[in-house]
Amino acid sequence: MIPYLPPLQTLRAFEAAARHLSYSRAAQELSLTHGAISQHIARLERDLEGIRLFVREGQRMILTEAGQVLILEVREGLNALAQAFDNARARPRLAASATPLTISVLPSLALRWLVPRLPAFQAQHPHIEIAIRPTAMLAALDGRDGIDLAIRYGRGSWPGLHALKLMKSTLFPVCSPGLLAQSPMRTPSDWLHMPLLRNPRQAWRPWFRAAGLEAPAPSQGPVYDDAGLTLQAAISGQGVALARDVLVADDLATGRLVRVSDTEMEDTLSWFLVWREPLLCNHADFETLRDWLITEGSLI
Repeated sequence: MIPYLPPLQTLRAFEAAARHLSYSRAAQELSLTHGAISQHIARLERDLEGIRLFVREGQRMILTEAGQVLILEVREGLNALAQAFDNARARPRLAASATPLTISVLPSLALRWLVPRLPAFQAQHPHIEIAIRPTAMLAALDGRDGIDLAIRYGRGSWPGLHALKLMKSTLFPVCSPGLLAQSPMRTPSDWLHMPLLRNPRQAWRPWFRAAGLEAPAPSQGPVYDDAGLTLQAAISGQGVALARDVLVADDLATGRLVRVSDTEMEDTLSWFLVWREPLLCNHADFETLRDWLITEGSLI
């Protein structure tokens, strides 16, 4: 038996409110009232035995730590439901068509770089079916895992696989416009008083050295094990994040985040396209997708 779940409309209200960080904008998107969104969020917090999902900071809403964790899983669940219905509608057509090309990619890159660009590819090549497999696990690409192509982050050396550099990675600090307005950073010493968001996979010390700062690694502040979570925390005003240009480009363009220093550092790792030959998929479609990804990567 399926355990109790909140109503779908409540989950959609939470997802929209978390994406906009605004009850009013969520209400407008879903054709509801501000009060209805507030009631949905309150119901969800009651179902969670009083755990707060949002807090108000001045005139804006921000996600709590619990809210940031929950929204990732709720979005995954809603996307899975949407995909299930899409699959059901498309199954008769898919049964008569070729197997989709499946790409394995880190969730942060899928969310912040690949997925926003896919509609352009699908508009140009509507006959090519693409499946995205977001995961931190390294795909074997052995034909048994169903993966045709992977985008990996590393040094480019994986035995038995072809690896083509897609994008290099540059690191620099970013924060929300609101945080920067509250705490201007005019001199290097100002950094020592800022909340620095920590990621165990990306140390601050190398960037400190590049900026001419003699300071120890931060020992306080939130720790996020995922680059996407780190950037979401920065968007919500929790602190300064050390960001990779590829992951943060759209946030900078829309103004959700701003650079807080001209100092940048080239990462020792890069993004690579990885595949194994002989290919088990349609060669022409594979080459079309691969070449498109290479072109998109060159635009960063």
